[in-house]
Parts: sequence; structure tokens; C-alpha cells
Amino acid sequence: MAEDASPPQANSQDPSTEAFRAALHLHGQGKIAEAEAAYRALLQRWPHHGQAWHHLGILALQRNDYAMAAELIGKVLPNADTVAAPWANYGIAMLRLGKVDEAIAAQQRAVRIDPTFVAAYKNLGNAYREKNMRDEAEAAYRQALCIAPDADGWFNLGLALQNVDPGGGIAAFRQAAALDPNHVKALSSLANLLRLQGRIEDARVVWDRAISIDPQPGLRFMRALTVNPIVAGRAEIEAERQRQSAAIAALEADTPPLLAPEDEVFTANFFMAYHGRNNRDVHTRIGRLYEKACPGLAWQAPHVARPRDPQLGTPERRIRVGFLSQFLRRHSIGKTTRGILAQLDKSRFESAAIFVQPAIDDDIARFIREAADHSLVLPKKLPAARAAVAALELDILFFQDIGMEPYTYFLAFSRLAPVQCVSFGHPDTTGIPNMDWFISNDLFELPEAASHYSEKLFQLHDLGTLAYYYRPEDPNPRKSRAELPLPQQGRVYLCPQHLFKIHPDFDDIAIDILRRDPEGHLVLIAQGPQTWSDLTLRRMGRTGTDVMNRVSVIPPQEGPDFLSLLAAADVVLDTVHFNGMNTSLEALSQGAVVVTLPSDQQRGRHTQGMYRKMGILEPVAKDAADYVAIALRVAQDAEYRADLRRRILAANHLLYEDPRVVREFERFFLASLGLES
Repeated sequence: MAEDASPPQANSQDPSTEAFRAALHLHGQGKIAEAEAAYRALLQRWPHHGQAWHHLGILALQRNDYAMAAELIGKVLPNADTVAAPWANYGIAMLRLGKVDEAIAAQQRAVRIDPTFVAAYKNLGNAYREKNMRDEAEAAYRQALCIAPDADGWFNLGLALQNVDPGGGIAAFRQAAALDPNHVKALSSLANLLRLQGRIEDARVVWDRAISIDPQPGLRFMRALTVNPIVAGRAEIEAERQRQSAAIAALEADTPPLLAPEDEVFTANFFMAYHGRNNRDVHTRIGRLYEKACPGLAWQAPHVARPRDPQLGTPERRIRVGFLSQFLRRHSIGKTTRGILAQLDKSRFESAAIFVQPAIDDDIARFIREAADHSLVLPKKLPAARAAVAALELDILFFQDIGMEPYTYFLAFSRLAPVQCVSFGHPDTTGIPNMDWFISNDLFELPEAASHYSEKLFQLHDLGTLAYYYRPEDPNPRKSRAELPLPQQGRVYLCPQHLFKIHPDFDDIAIDILRRDPEGHLVLIAQGPQTWSDLTLRRMGRTGTDVMNRVSVIPPQEGPDFLSLLAAADVVLDTVHFNGMNTSLEALSQGAVVVTLPSDQQRGRHTQGMYRKMGILEPVAKDAADYVAIALRVAQDAEYRADLRRRILAANHLLYEDPRVVREFERFFLASLGLES
């Protein structure tokens, strides 16, 4: 909070000034009740005393009563043309109330009145960051640093930079910690950013330093559960899993309490899914651990305990289904959610689109909002979010992904609907006790698949994909190979997946292909920090030094350019252990031949399920050697490749806009509620 720019003068004989000084003295001593009584008594005699109204507002800010703070400070603003502090504090209240535009306007007014007002620049940066106006936030934070280069200023700058300039974010957090070695927030943010860069050992060193200063429970959980996004090899996978298991055991033996896990833990164990292992046991242990650390996570919505309406599932009482994700936008999750939500039988089902902040507004987000019967954006704090979802009185809450980010993961511990389910958005089991069902597909699963999930497994029948997927629109015009960042000579083996999906087992396959095809080029896509590309190439280079001159990492291609890229490749290489879903659907829409090797987990069997639905099995390998042989034949035999492309284009209509996908999900919704379809 900011104090008034013009405090009362010591020699003033004005009775109102003396009364204000007395109230301010009580306020400064921390005698809050007495101070508030003194301010109010003053205002009874002098109702236009602006400083008293302002400081009553400051008291409201201090007790987190932001609506009252805004009301009280708002009384001062019409006469605060030359006083910056009320505008700054009003801006803080507006930001806490979620009125970001008003917060920005108030802080801008404060810095116009006082261009040296450091706190106002910092709060202006906070408001800009809330609106994802990163450039403006950075400028505000840098202005604050020009005036007073303190640790908090550098910390704020790090927050602004961390997602757009990770190197700058790391440098800013380090500077904050250098100025204040006990700045635990800066150390924690530094460790988290190093983790996301793949500098996992550096991150652990910083976490250890932060924990030695203040052993916060969230820091201990982050230190214990984090694994490397880009592993150095198969041996590291095993070592990481053993290390994590030991760390979980230590937390099980001495479990620190988490009060607000969404603010304390910044990972949902996302990268474990890319190890090629069954994660049911480890996720179940972690789920139990979080419930022990924060019993309040298992909150239950009041309507869940009520008897079921006998008319449920009829036009008089439609089944209420909520679709929840942070990624209901132009994202793989948005693309796979929009169709089912739009095509749901409105006579029997009532839909709610539940957006998680930051709720980015784009064409797919608007499509989803318009298709849903209801939509809402959840508050940032879990208690308020739980209450908002509970108010919908859903029958089924369908999490479109769990494990990609921590907020939704922690929200899923609550019982917010009688039936709670998840599917392929992040195709790994959750380990969460209140997650009832994992919805899969019999073309994706092996007979023993139920043992892979902590949830009950429900298999939809005979579907090429688990999404009502709108056919991608063909590029017009489609770019040629010469117009794309591809090698202009030789054969292109394109792996268009995220780098963290590239398992060391795939390295061996790709290197073998390049050794057996001297004219072959492996093309990867630079998704994520530059360090991920460096670490991936370094790992491949340990065993493939002789072919690394034919491995390239190209910039990401968006929209039509990405589809052109898929079509221009001689072969598309599917990653092993974790296949493409959106990517394979996009590649097959262009007739691209995707070579795939099914694994024993659902997430490694998506592409083979699509091929089974189309009745085309030649690109589905039996083992690694077969994968190499298939890829080489497709790349080197133009006639064979053309025939496969022709057959894919003739059959791929079975993968797109299939109403049976929606009817199968409806069958699950009815069955999960004990209703007949």
C-alpha cells in the first residue's frame, strides 16, 4: 500500500489534522480496531477529510476487503488530482477485484501525478501482466528499476520475462537473489524456470538454497516431484524415477501441510508421461500424499449428496455435463473438445464450458462458448473455483485434461459432481481418488489396459479417434518443399512432435534410419526453450555422431504452413511411447504417411488406432527394426508411398466429424449415471 504524498505537518493547529495524526499513530502501532474507530470518529466531525477516507480504505486493503477498500478510497478520487497514493491503492483494490482495466487506469493516473512513484509502476506492471500485456508489464517494471533498483523490482521483471525470454527471466531472478539473498520467492521462481529449461540439477541446487532459508511445504513438494523434461538417456529415466520414489517416501513419512496448493506447487508431474512406463502406482502415491498434505482438497459440493432426480436424462431434466480445461482455445485440447460440445444431443444433455485462467479469447474459445448452454471463467483461488463449479449442480464433470498444469489437477481432488471423468487430453492416469472414470477406446487399448489406470476404465467402441474432430482445411495454396524450411536435397523424415515426446528409444530408430539412408534428413521442430533443442541434439549425438550433420531443428510452423510441412515430408515419424493425436489427425488429413510403433500404453497407440479404423496397417510397425524398414521403404519407394497416400486420402474421412464419437460419449454419460442409453 502507498501512503499519502502529503502527510500532516507537525506544527499544524488544525483540530482535524491533530485527530488524523492520532489515528495514524494508532494505525502505525498496529492497533487496527482503535485506528479504525479514530478515523470514523474524525469523519463524523469532518466528513470531507480525504486522508481519513483513504486510510480507512488502506485498512480495508490490509484485511483483504477489496470491495470496501474501493468504495472508501473512491470517495477521495474526485479531489485527488495532485495526490498519487489514493489512485495507486484504488488500483490495487481494482486488481484484486478482477477489474484489470480499471486497475491499469488508476496506476497510470498515479504515475502521471508522480513519475517517481516506484510502487505504482510495480503495480501497473502487475496489472499489465494480468492481461498478458507482457511488453507493457516489462516496460513498467523496468521504469521502477530505473528509479529504485531493488530486489522486488528485479523479481517482478523476472515474472514478466519468464515465458517470453527465459534467459532474461533467469538473469532477473538471479539479480533479485543477489540483492536479497533471502528472497525466497525469487529463488523459487528461479528454480522453477531452470526446471522448465531442462537444467534440472541447477534447479535442485536453488531449491535447496531456498528450503534452507524457509522450508516452505510447496518448495519441498517441487523439489521432490520434479523430473527432467528432456532426459539424457534411458538410464536417467530409471534414475529419475528412483529418486522421485525416494523423495515421495520422505514426504509420506514427514508430510508438510499445504494451505493453498495452487499457489505453492507449480507442477503436476507432467513429464512422467513421456517415460514410456505405467505411472498408475506413482500417481496414486502422489494423489494420496496431496490429500494428506491438504485434506481440504477433497471438498464436496452440496448437491452431490442429494437423491437423483427421477426425471434425469429426460427433456424435463437434462443431464448437465461440464467440460473443464485451461486450454479451451486454439490448442490441441480446444480442437478435440469443441466438436463433442457442439454436437451433443441438446434434448438430453445440457452443457457448460468451464474456462480456467488465463482464459485466452480466440476463435475456438468463442466457438466453444457459443456452443455451450453455459460458460464461465473460474476464479484463481480453488475455494472460489469449487464454489463456482458447485453452483452449476453438474451431473457429470468432464475434465478435458489433467496433469498438464497444477490448477486443474488440484481442482480435480474435489467432488464437484456425482460423476467425474477424464480422457485422452493428457493420456495418463491421474491417481486422484475422486476421479471416477478414464474414457478410452477399444481400438487404442490392450486387454490388460484396466491395470494402467487408477480410475475405472470405460472403453468406447470402434472409433478411430476420441474426438469429434473437424477436418483440417487444406492449405490454399499449399506451400512446396522449396518454400518451407526443409532440406532441399535428399529425403525428409519429419518428426513434428514436441521435443519432450522424443524418447531415447526413438533416437536409436532415427539414427538407424539415417545410417541406412545416406540421403535422408531427420527434421525436428523447435518447440519449447532453446535448451530443449540443445539437450535433444546432444543426447542424439552421443550415439549418432556420424549422422548429426543430417539432423536439423526448424522453427515451428503454424496453421496452413504446418499442414504444408506434413504434406511435403517423404515420411512422418511418430514418436514412440507417446504418439500424436492432433498431429496424426492433421498429417493423415493431408495423406501423409505416418509410421508408428504401438506401445503397451494408450498414449503410444493413438496412430495405430486411426490406421485400424481406416483398414491400413502397413505403416504400423511390429518392433523397432520393422519401424526402420517401413520408414525406409516409404521414403525410398515413390510408387509405394504414392499408393499409401492414395489409400489414406480415400479412407481418412472415417476420422473426421464422425457422429458416432459423440453418440459413444453420450453412451458413457448415461451408463456412468446408471441410466440406459
